Amino acid sequence: MLKSKGLAKLMLLVGGLLVLALMAAACGGAEKQVIKFHDGQWETLWEHNAIAMYITENGYGYPVEEVTGTTGTMKVALPQGDLDVNMELWQANVADWYQETVGAGTVVDLAGQFGNVENGATGQILETSMQGIYVPSYMVEQNPGLKSVMDLPKFKELIKDPEDASKGVVVNCIIGWNCQKIIRAKWHAYGLYDDINLLEPGAAAAIDANIAGAYQAGEPVASYYWEPTKLIADLDMTLLEEPPWTAECQAAIDAAIEAEPYESTMGCAFKATDVHAGVYSGLVERAPEVTDFLGKMFIGSLALGDLAAWKNDNNKEWSEAAVYWLKNNEATWMTWVTDDAAKKVKESLAKES
Repeated sequence: MLKSKGLAKLMLLVGGLLVLALMAAACGGAEKQVIKFHDGQWETLWEHNAIAMYITENGYGYPVEEVTGTTGTMKVALPQGDLDVNMELWQANVADWYQETVGAGTVVDLAGQFGNVENGATGQILETSMQGIYVPSYMVEQNPGLKSVMDLPKFKELIKDPEDASKGVVVNCIIGWNCQKIIRAKWHAYGLYDDINLLEPGAAAAIDANIAGAYQAGEPVASYYWEPTKLIADLDMTLLEEPPWTAECQAAIDAAIEAEPYESTMGCAFKATDVHAGVYSGLVERAPEVTDFLGKMFIGSLALGDLAAWKNDNNKEWSEAAVYWLKNNEATWMTWVTDDAAKKVKESLAKES
């Protein structure tokens, strides 16, 4: 009899917990899955991630995680759902992968298309971007014949490689980024390897330090970089010319970077494109309110440059920079989110020191 009563009590307890769980789920209280953001290790992405993650966590109640990786790891992880968000999908650098994954429906471009959209349109996270080999403008002024990447061999003495005095050296894109392979492929097409070596750093900070150090000293330097960025906005830099972009050239480069030694039969400038936010397709179903917000998020390159300057001048973390920006730009970010999320974000910001 005692055993029967004990069993009955246990069944009542389990039943009660089940009812509570179902009620919690019905009221939106079910545990939400972590939303994972790609961290490709560059400045504007850190800014976008920090702000997006703060709103996602505090406005919509989703735990968030930033996952460090390369372009290569992102290309594998995002379509599989091991990553949920890439706030800066640089289409021109991953054109084949983009067409394949977006076409298959595993990745969703929040702008809804390949190529440029109107500035400020849904899904656009950065205005039209440029990238390539930059030199300080004073180098061009002092050396009038320096106009294009193909002119570099004539000026290799200016950018002499300390490890190989017979050649000059140009700083390539970061190891693990697709642009590293693309520039190698173009270097072969342009026949530059005979005169110019490529130095490949492991982090964006190394490129920044190399350019800024040479610039402050008034010394010659040639390096891969991209814009819009604070460094290009702050320094007077010139993007060296290359042959105009064509679809045929892009196809040759895409084929060349499939495997080492990355040797293309054609070379041309990077296509000038804007940058979109992209997500794993499963996130659209799992957190439609978050993907809607991410599609509306747009800060702009000038504001991002100002935020980076504030962060560096005040020796803050990116998470602190996000709080600073959100506190001072309420009228902007409130247009991205629901009224309920806005209320929760403001309540959270009020608790921040």
